[in-house]
Amino acid sequence: MALKAAITVGRDREEVQRRWREAEHPDPVAQAEVTFTAAPGDRGTEIHLALQPLGAGAKVVEKVTGMAPLAVAKDDLRRFKALVETGVIPRSEAVPEGETVGRKLKSHPAQPLAPSEREKAAV
Repeated sequence: MALKAAITVGRDREEVQRRWREAEHPDPVAQAEVTFTAAPGDRGTEIHLALQPLGAGAKVVEKVTGMAPLAVAKDDLRRFKALVETGVIPRSEAVPEGETVGRKLKSHPAQPLAPSEREKAAV
């Protein structure tokens, strides 16, 4: 059974297909089966991705890196939609570089502030 993701982009089908072909997509999105259909009510174009299920070796890599193919596909669809509709890919001020495996591995539970940090924060 294939993993599926979809999104609606507020542009006509020909433009969306052209820009999709021109864009670079991460694995597994680059290897997914992609279909484009007109959205109901003349609201743009629906992009549907069908990703092939992972083999045993790929599942180990997914667990180690934390990068699930479906999550990667959904992130890529959101970035593509933003780029086509607004011309920019939004970034959070809190994490401007985006989510990375290194950041996740370095994360730790919340800790009380040290006295020197409390003084800086005026707490």
